[in-house]
Amino acid sequence: MPADARDAVTLAVAGREHRDWESYSIDSDLFTPADAWQVSLGIPAGEVPASLHPWAEVELRLGTDTVLTGRIDVLRRRIARGAHSLTLHGRDRAAVLLDCSAPVLARRELSLAEVCATWLRPLGIDRMDIQGGDTSKKVTVEPGMSAWEVLERAAEASGLWPWFAPDGVLHVAAPDYGRATDAELILRDNGQDGGQDGGRDGGSAKNNILDLSYEDDIRRRWSEVTVLGQGTGDETDGARPHIKAVARDQAAAFHRPLIRDAAYLESDGQAQARANKLLADSIFESVLTTARVRGHRTAGGAVWEPGMRVRLVVPPLGLDVDTLLARRTLACDRRNGTTTTLYLRPWGLWLPDTAPRARKKHRKKGGDCCDCDLCAG
Repeated sequence: MPADARDAVTLAVAGREHRDWESYSIDSDLFTPADAWQVSLGIPAGEVPASLHPWAEVELRLGTDTVLTGRIDVLRRRIARGAHSLTLHGRDRAAVLLDCSAPVLARRELSLAEVCATWLRPLGIDRMDIQGGDTSKKVTVEPGMSAWEVLERAAEASGLWPWFAPDGVLHVAAPDYGRATDAELILRDNGQDGGQDGGRDGGSAKNNILDLSYEDDIRRRWSEVTVLGQGTGDETDGARPHIKAVARDQAAAFHRPLIRDAAYLESDGQAQARANKLLADSIFESVLTTARVRGHRTAGGAVWEPGMRVRLVVPPLGLDVDTLLARRTLACDRRNGTTTTLYLRPWGLWLPDTAPRARKKHRKKGGDCCDCDLCAG
């Protein structure tokens, strides 16, 4: 378990705190609803506190920092000769939105603000923070959709994205590409290990990555994205039966077109924004760097959290880039000790049309920018 007491993982439930786990895993992902967690330990036979049961509300803390708020989904006990173990599984507060259908209402078109007020609060989501975007845009809701599907559809129509913060607050916002660098990850081939994050000093900082994998996958990357749609019009503007927009990635090595039909478009601008997003997503998802580091905090003492801006320096791969921390997993077991696995995506490509930004070209060191339409200007 962690030698540093400030990094002890505590599960608080019904006013009681539980720690000293044999192993744990705490996940957080910007793009997957319902972050999962798991803790396990050996216990004397029969000694399971009554407060530990499915449905119970929990708070997971790393030292004094809250890293997840949710509920226990599964309690599993295993009995073998001379051994009795307890494992708890759960998810954060998004779980109820993912598992449950949205309430059935007479209205079939709702704005993001209406979704939050009339669809989420009945499911116990009462703390929300909505920032930016056009929250007045309405989306069509179909019977049987999960509450998360409704929220995601309304958020995307507004150019935003929903996620739950560790303290259980629902955030609906766009990324801030103007934020300062939160941390640096370094893996050089000079044998220097164990150092903390260094500055942009030309190579004096020590390695702080245990292992790393870099993946460039074009299977879901497109050279050209076309969005087709039609507008129903209103009192002043007539219906538009043919709406079309195209976004192109000039860095694609050969022709890989994608055509998507998007219903309920009202303008060429909406179609272009949709095409831009689909193209940006294809580039964003094509590059993934997975790094494993010791401990659960940056050199500055902050707990690793999705949304961070992380500078990645890996000279053997020609990398010196800014990345978005899209997912992280805090873990500890007897074999590997305390580690964090970080999943990094290209910086500046997620929600490109709505995010406030001070954008930099995404490039390999010594390489060219992708030069897609999204990077123009």
